[in-house]
Amino acid sequence: MPPGGGSWDHVWSGSGVKVYVKERGDIVSVCDTAANGHSAWTTVDRLNPDIEGYKMYARGGKGTCKSHSAAEGGRYNLAEGGQYTLNFEGRGDSGGSVAGFINDH
Repeated sequence: MPPGGGSWDHVWSGSGVKVYVKERGDIVSVCDTAANGHSAWTTVDRLNPDIEGYKMYARGGKGTCKSHSAAEGGRYNLAEGGQYTLNFEGRGDSGGSVAGFINDH
């Protein structure tokens, strides 16, 4: 089930994890989708190496989610037109998935 309802610009799934991105407001959410004893996580990195990214965990088991948004400021306020890479996984660091997007909303 998606966090917070509403529509999402991007949704990606991996083993034990689902990641949601809403470009307007720079909302990124990661959700744990498997009862496997591991927390789901994602990193959010801008392709410009001088810009600090972040990592977040959905701790608490299947069905839990964690989100950050531009309203928090700093590294959570994604640059307009910036290219971002997401690495995500939910199996205890045993191989994850990669996705990317351009923050153009």
